[in-house]
Amino acid sequence: MDTTFFHRYSGVLVMMDSKTDKVVSYHFVRTEKDIYYKLALNRLREKGYIIQSITCDGRRGLMKELFNTPVQMCQFHMVVIVMRKLRKKHQSQAGKELKIIAKSLVKSSRNDFYRCLYPWFIKHENFLKERSDKENEKGYFYYKYRNIRAAYVSLKYYINYLFTFEKNTEINIENTTNSLEGLFNH
Repeated sequence: MDTTFFHRYSGVLVMMDSKTDKVVSYHFVRTEKDIYYKLALNRLREKGYIIQSITCDGRRGLMKELFNTPVQMCQFHMVVIVMRKLRKKHQSQAGKELKIIAKSLVKSSRNDFYRCLYPWFIKHENFLKERSDKENEKGYFYYKYRNIRAAYVSLKYYINYLFTFEKNTEINIENTTNSLEGLFNH
């Protein structure tokens, strides 16, 4: 499931069956909100659909509330989130290494990915804890490397959703929303 926008307040929320590649639900929306996804899922259930899994682009509030349904975070979206937080030509060694780890996500298993991410954190833990020398108007000293920290925290938070497809092999969960994104291109 995903939403794409044609103009600032003109979008369509689409849900697709990954086994048949057929759109099973679509709704025109002005904004992307968790409640719209919940309503669309409930409408599908009312029509008799059995929702075996959901692959989405990482809506935090939505992912927490779908306890009985396996949720897969789109791995490509996760890579994009991390890359957005890290500049193209990142200066620090920690940032450069994290970019390499993030780019390996799509080709990694959960264990392999964790075996790269955790040692990276241990190696750069003190670097990530460094704070600014100057306090802000509230007397708070910000972290110096907020973007790298934010990229790492995103990976750490979503790691439970990035490899759902490995835990549920019997239902063939897609690890990306690529087939749906391809539909949007048309």
